[in-house]
Amino acid sequence: MQEDLKVCRFETELSDLTDTVFNCVVPYIHDCHDRSSVSLVCRKWCELDGVTRKHVTVAVCYSTKPVRLCERFPLLESLTVKGKPRAAMFDLIPEDWGGYVTPWVREIVSSLKCLKAIHFRRMIVRDSDIDLLTRTRGQELRVLKLDLCSGFSTDGLLQIGKLCNNLKTLYLQESLIVEKDGEWLHELALHNKAMESLNFYMTDLVKFDLKDLELIAKNCSGSLVSVKISECDVTDLVDFFRYAVKLEEFGGGAFSDHLEKYAGLKFPPILRSMALNYMSELELPVVLPFASQITKLDLLYALFDTDAHCFLFQRCPNLEVLDARDVIGDRGLQVLGQFCKKLCRIKIERGDDEEGLVSQRGLIDLAQGCLELECLHVNLTDITNEALECVGTHLKKLYDFRMILLDKEERITELPLDNGVQALLCGCSRLERTCGVIKRVSKFAEVGNERGMARPFWNMELISSDRYVDVQQQPPSLLAYYSLAGQRTDFPESVLPLHPHPPLDLH
Repeated sequence: MQEDLKVCRFETELSDLTDTVFNCVVPYIHDCHDRSSVSLVCRKWCELDGVTRKHVTVAVCYSTKPVRLCERFPLLESLTVKGKPRAAMFDLIPEDWGGYVTPWVREIVSSLKCLKAIHFRRMIVRDSDIDLLTRTRGQELRVLKLDLCSGFSTDGLLQIGKLCNNLKTLYLQESLIVEKDGEWLHELALHNKAMESLNFYMTDLVKFDLKDLELIAKNCSGSLVSVKISECDVTDLVDFFRYAVKLEEFGGGAFSDHLEKYAGLKFPPILRSMALNYMSELELPVVLPFASQITKLDLLYALFDTDAHCFLFQRCPNLEVLDARDVIGDRGLQVLGQFCKKLCRIKIERGDDEEGLVSQRGLIDLAQGCLELECLHVNLTDITNEALECVGTHLKKLYDFRMILLDKEERITELPLDNGVQALLCGCSRLERTCGVIKRVSKFAEVGNERGMARPFWNMELISSDRYVDVQQQPPSLLAYYSLAGQRTDFPESVLPLHPHPPLDLH
């Protein structure tokens, strides 16, 4: 009996010691996967994870209810919520599909008192949402990202400029914003002294006064490191560049085909990331003086041919991130493999150019030369087992691989691709995301026995193809995603809910 009491006392003391140690350790576990694993151990660890978690990403805004998330993680400092699925970027999801931020904003302002960073992606944002958010949390906000969003205007941005005085990051890239005037940037320039990153790249915001941009650079000269803007002549930014002495990233503006215009243009001394919009090979000498320090290039809107790409790559030995169109060609990938050994991320999108399409040959040269690659997105005209095996053999750090086969060829050279895919998966042990699509059949998904596909907590929606007026009649698309909130209620006419029936209410 005495021995049993000693054992019981020892186990209790050991349990208390373990809990004490763990309470001290958990706040230092930041990886989301590790956090998820910890929360599954027991109820106490799940509760501890809930009150110490600083950041959460909601991959689909309908996967949970805002109130449920806020109760689970009441002390969040950073929140990312995504609306439309990634397929929306390829016109596979209608604009009115859903993804409204309103319920999220209402819950944020009432519950998440520690929140400093908000990122909404591919969601519908109203001016009233921005007004509520800025009036109640404007002074606390440090980061606000409205990424690929729509539904709001410069009236909403005006509120941000007036009330978010401590904002360090304002990100609006590729959002559809109704422009009424440029007063929003003027208010931002007057009230903000802490800006680190300002981004309204690839938007229709063109009515701003360049003097306001210069004032931001002047007031925030000690902190401003990244600016990406809409279209304007780069030669009009001379004073802005003079004030932005710590600028490391610049995107936007536009170049013209008159090299003499840029004779007096001086970029900030530590600039290492650029988006060269509408630059042709005639203006390449503008960037050559600091090409060797460039680590990131966005050439999606550059007017380069394959030769100009190759010429520039040969002078960028420190390049780490590249976005380009497939005009880069197999020769461009070969040059990258020879000269850009530090490259870790590359995305090659389909362009309208007929010159320089990328094939499996270019993929092989890239894989053999750029061994540091972690992220590889590429549009190809052809693929072989050899190319996939080469990726698996050489790219040991690869965690994100996406390949789209274009319908330029009548048939794929080599099928089946079983050996190549197996070598890819075995060789690239860090792969978290992998996707291969044949473009000619990827636009629509055939719908079969949807009842047989239904699973617990799975929402299924049928998206009509009637909106595609310029293409041959196609079958509808099927969208499925997990949700603890049950079936949503804000369906547009183009979307038919299939499962669950009836809606679940798990809150």
